Amino acid sequence: MEPRAISGTRTILSAKSPTITLTRLQSGVGSLKFEAACSPAVGDLRLGCAYQLRDGHASTAQHAQGSRYGPKSSKRPVVMTSRDEYEEISLDLRQNQLLERVLIYAFSESGAYAGGQTPLNWGGTFVVTTFGGARIEVPIELAPAAGTLALMSLYNIRGEFVLRAEMELIAGPIREACKAYGYDRISWLDDRTPVE
Repeated sequence: MEPRAISGTRTILSAKSPTITLTRLQSGVGSLKFEAACSPAVGDLRLGCAYQLRDGHASTAQHAQGSRYGPKSSKRPVVMTSRDEYEEISLDLRQNQLLERVLIYAFSESGAYAGGQTPLNWGGTFVVTTFGGARIEVPIELAPAAGTLALMSLYNIRGEFVLRAEMELIAGPIREACKAYGYDRISWLDDRTPVE
């Protein structure tokens, strides 16, 4: 049985214990927030996500490149991106029944324009926060390297979200990371921009 997120507590995911399941309440009320808490020494780390809806629509959202909502044509987006102190991705859980799966990834903004070849000094903590105050953390502990880091996958299993810390560095641009995780329904304009 998978461990459960408990409101008001902190859980750290690791290679030995990479998954956690949110309750139906945590998966369906308010919003689910993802952020990378990193110092400026890491470099120009940015967050993005690939998502797939139950109707088959798949795309990406990433604040750094102007794709701040998903789906773009929706009056009520399921995925929203923003930047305050850190890059943030939020899921609107009032629409959780529309969501099939999500992959959260990190990349270098300057590297995205250089074919994913700008190394980052990976460090910090990836943080997930639920409406009820459960906090799930994943340490970002990798040697300096270029590429796209798959941070976490999310699957909607009968209305409950299962989160898995991936922490897999893909030696390539955003498009390659999405393909590595099975997001093959996304058509691409270039290595970082989906066709909408």
